Amino acid sequence: MTWLIVGVDRRTLAPWHKNVLERDPDAAARTALAHADTDGIDLVVAAVIGPNTTIVAADPLRPARLLHAA
Repeated sequence: MTWLIVGVDRRTLAPWHKNVLERDPDAAARTALAHADTDGIDLVVAAVIGPNTTIVAADPLRPARLLHAA
């Protein structure tokens, strides 16, 4: 399944997005983090968007309360 990962670079606050082909939203987020890291981007995942523009997860790798502490 194709997922749209939307986020921001923690260092520059530049928006970031990428389509990722994975089996579930968590795997898609991990793949996006790996791709971003390869490009030198410190990615914070804001949302994982699935079919029909459904937001499946907002930062599925960390609870929302930790997102602001980072």
